[in-house]
Amino acid sequence: MKIAVIDGQGGGIGRHMTAALRDRLPEDVKIYGLGTNAIAMGAILKAGANEAAAGENAIVFMANRVDVI
Repeated sequence: MKIAVIDGQGGGIGRHMTAALRDRLPEDVKIYGLGTNAIAMGAILKAGANEAAAGENAIVFMANRVDVI
């Protein structure tokens, strides 16, 4: 399963959601952190996302490639 966590601003909510998902889901679940800016992306990545990207294009690109947003 592939999950995308999208956040903007400082990435606080995305960071908390990613940490909660990582604690509750098996390790084979991929979590992609998508931030509207680099600060949000970095916060999600530090919380345990497998991969991360920033910007509008990254969000549009990944939207059709994940199972859950």
